[in-house]
Amino acid sequence: MKGALLVSAAALLVGAAPTWQAPVRLSPSDRALGPEIGINAAGDAVVVWDHEQGADCPTQPASLSCIHIVEAAGRTRGSTAWQAPVEVARPGIGAAPKVALDPNGAAAIVWIHDIGDDRVLQATIRPAGASNWPNANDLSGTPIRIRNHDVGMDAGGNAVAVWAQRDDADHWYVVGDLRPAAGGAWLAPVAFSSTSSIATSGPSLSLVPSGEALVAWIDGGAVRVVSGHAPAGTWDQTLTPATGGVGSDTDVSVAMNAAGDAILAWSWRRSATGPAVVQTAFRPRGGNWGAAVDLGAAGTGRSQVQATINTAGGAAVVWLDGAALRGAGRSASTGNWSAPATIATNVADSGPRVAMNPGGNAVAAWANKSTGAIRTAIRPAGGAWQPPLRVSSPSSSNVRIAIDSASRAIAVWNRSNITEAADLAPNGPVLTSVTIPTTARVNTAATFKVTARAWAAPLTGAPQWRFGDGRSSTGANVTHVYQAAGTFTVTVSRSDATGSRSTASKHVVVSR
Repeated sequence: MKGALLVSAAALLVGAAPTWQAPVRLSPSDRALGPEIGINAAGDAVVVWDHEQGADCPTQPASLSCIHIVEAAGRTRGSTAWQAPVEVARPGIGAAPKVALDPNGAAAIVWIHDIGDDRVLQATIRPAGASNWPNANDLSGTPIRIRNHDVGMDAGGNAVAVWAQRDDADHWYVVGDLRPAAGGAWLAPVAFSSTSSIATSGPSLSLVPSGEALVAWIDGGAVRVVSGHAPAGTWDQTLTPATGGVGSDTDVSVAMNAAGDAILAWSWRRSATGPAVVQTAFRPRGGNWGAAVDLGAAGTGRSQVQATINTAGGAAVVWLDGAALRGAGRSASTGNWSAPATIATNVADSGPRVAMNPGGNAVAAWANKSTGAIRTAIRPAGGAWQPPLRVSSPSSSNVRIAIDSASRAIAVWNRSNITEAADLAPNGPVLTSVTIPTTARVNTAATFKVTARAWAAPLTGAPQWRFGDGRSSTGANVTHVYQAAGTFTVTVSRSDATGSRSTASKHVVVSR
């Protein structure tokens, strides 16, 4: 066989494997900034953003004449149509809302409310099936600054909020709050670290359906973790899984699955002049945190580490290494980590994101550094990252990604100060590689190969080949003999348990 060509599946697919649908606009007007998305396993979703309203907003967003409005748009499971946005609150400067959903569709939003020289973190929880957002509750006191706030909800409707706050000019410390559904009220906030701490990263929050929460942050050159129990309204003692970090340019991310396995990932320098490194630690259900494992180098500036884990304990971590997006995966069966792979280059530093569903399918999203177009890559469970796909027009930023249990993913982002969203249509297996010769000879066997991984449903049957001359074959590795010269279109397809099929095609030139 001459001229065999291995082409990425993304370059060959003819309307099969996961593809992105056309973006839709969510915000009714411009100056809709900082979108965030929450999704549950069934596919209920809510997107929130900060809508700046006023003539001074483009040049003076902190002006009293620039009104900040928390807005939200949602949709229910099974629907691809977004409901009209509604106003949630008018909290003042820099609201930065975050959102989370429980399995039934109830949703919680937290944001920063400006009250002059101070701030307060506020929250509202909308019951499942309701259309109106209740009045807000104050969660924090009135520190000078609040940052890195987040919220989660479990299967019982219990909620967790975490944030870092600064009471004076120098010290950031980490705080958490719980709202047991049984009482229906937020408890008193709890400081996890000393008010004299200097938290350089975090907090990062993970909350699973049972109500167990993990909160991670970095201070004093150490990775800290605390567990919370939302139904009971209690927190455990703070643990220190890793020490030895240097400097303030750190990042941390924590993720936990429903069984209780957990993954930590972080980046820091281990000496004042040394390079930055990304590390990870794993905690099996009911066990202790294992030793730190080096995943790879990280570039200058924040690495913006993101970690995620599936039901079986397989995990994925992505991070920025300069302008390159790197990724590594953990095998659930062996516990070993793969060597770092380059997912994309020319990545903007506005923050890559990754999401994984319980089955292990993962999606990464980022903005292209040169154009600002949003790009994504998928990684089927147990497989490798696939070639990037473009999702949005240029001049986009602040991308966020979420995925449900059926591998339906949603990306949201800002484009020219409006909020847009797009859906990933999981309509077939992922053809991870296809080998089709570019040329062949009459009466000489040519070899054809395909490999595939499941996406939304398990694979069924065998790959189906059509060679363009009226003949066909089945199998992952087949040969075919052409009886006549000419140009033929070779097509291979792979099906899954839902009947969805992925197809790839290429021309082969047969000569005598």
